[in-house]
Amino acid sequence: MAVSRLSIIKFLELAIAVACFGLHYQSNLKLYSEDTISAVAFGGYIIILCGGFAGHLMSTPINRRIDIFFCLVGCAIFIAAGAMNIDHYRHYGNSEWRNYGLAKSSLAIVNGALFLLDSLLTWRGDF
Repeated sequence: MAVSRLSIIKFLELAIAVACFGLHYQSNLKLYSEDTISAVAFGGYIIILCGGFAGHLMSTPINRRIDIFFCLVGCAIFIAAGAMNIDHYRHYGNSEWRNYGLAKSSLAIVNGALFLLDSLLTWRGDF
């Protein structure tokens, strides 16, 4: 089974989502709106990406339209979570908690960009 660009991108999305979830555990916000959107984005997309990645490995990938939908929603929710977290953590002094929060925010925005790239490659049909 050949490894395609799309499977590498999917694996990177999964790895970054797991890293964001771990950093989220280290830098819990204690604010309902930011904490909820971060937990839903990171935890929910770990489940979605594991299912998609497993389907890709078993040669039963999900439909292109549904994959594009998940990628675009993932792009929006990861960028929103990253922006909300940056807005929250930029006001704190130099601490380990702040550094975890800003790292989580940066990785979430990078993952949002990867989701956008993934949706464009899937839409074009570059497998």
